[in-house]
Amino acid sequence: MKIGLLLPTMYPWAMNEGMLAVAEAANCDSLWTVDHFLGLFHPEIWAERAEDGNGANADAHFDPFVASAVLGRNTHLSLGVAVTDSTRRRAADVARTALSLQHLCEGGFNLGIGCGEAQNLLPFGYDFSRPVARCEEFLRELRTLLDEGRMPDGGVGRLGLPLESTAGRPQVWVAAHAPRMLRLTGQYGDGWLPSWGLDPEEYGRRRLVVAGHASVAGRPAPTSGLLAITTIGESKEQIRELYEMEPLMKLTALAAPAERWRAYGLEHPDGPTSRGMPDVITHTLDADTLRELAPQIPYELVEEGRFSGNVQELVEQFAAFARQGLQHLVIANVTGSVGGMKEAEARTSDFADLVKRLAEL
Repeated sequence: MKIGLLLPTMYPWAMNEGMLAVAEAANCDSLWTVDHFLGLFHPEIWAERAEDGNGANADAHFDPFVASAVLGRNTHLSLGVAVTDSTRRRAADVARTALSLQHLCEGGFNLGIGCGEAQNLLPFGYDFSRPVARCEEFLRELRTLLDEGRMPDGGVGRLGLPLESTAGRPQVWVAAHAPRMLRLTGQYGDGWLPSWGLDPEEYGRRRLVVAGHASVAGRPAPTSGLLAITTIGESKEQIRELYEMEPLMKLTALAAPAERWRAYGLEHPDGPTSRGMPDVITHTLDADTLRELAPQIPYELVEEGRFSGNVQELVEQFAAFARQGLQHLVIANVTGSVGGMKEAEARTSDFADLVKRLAEL
């Protein structure tokens, strides 16, 4: 299995350089940036939790493509974005960026594409209607531009950059969960990069759906990836205890859909039809309401979208996905989000051990 590390892609820049060093020391295969305007945490609550002034702004995100260009000149690891959306820019613009980064990054570039999230679109005046239809048009154009260097309409629109570098061609990864997006992944993607709330068996079923669509389209099955929010600790139980001690961190469960909240007898603060991550704009919610709600959120709901435990426990969790066809795991290492720097420092060597163990799967 190949292993990637997701960077926070946030201010200050030194934090990202430090994680690059961690990824290289652990022999990771890839490094990925985040494309966000707004963070998931309410700014008032984030500021209360910040341990110092440098981390006091939850929305201080760097441009992922600029960050990739800087990092890619200083590492042999492949760079990627996990993921950008198909709304803010047209395919030709993104294709030129991907080709530029393919040539600028020694290890090549992985372009993650998704339908987008309300928090990065609506507050900034972007249209978030018909996102899947827009994504389909985007991927159709992107695929032709990256494969042939031209627009699919047969007109004069073309890109003059070489379509390959010494590292090959830029790889298109699609963040897909629902049936239509799984079809688009098979038709147009080089990789599949789901992220939220899949058990191993459901992951395996959807992987086969993607592979089936690729076969119909006459394309090889995309590489099967997984973006995994991961907390390394002494044990799963110890991590649970840390969340109970710091209940505000349970608000990460806002990313779960309303139906999952109802399963635990709670109403999602974004409303009964909220899809969670695609719909939530945390900044529009009332901070006091969130503070009161946090202790009521069962840890089991938080854990549905995350992986947690010591190295052995995590290896066992990810091994179940490897048996279902997982080939490239991208780890968002959030160790220390509960327990603070003391906890993060205590688990420093564990990350390298985890990567070594997972690479053997």
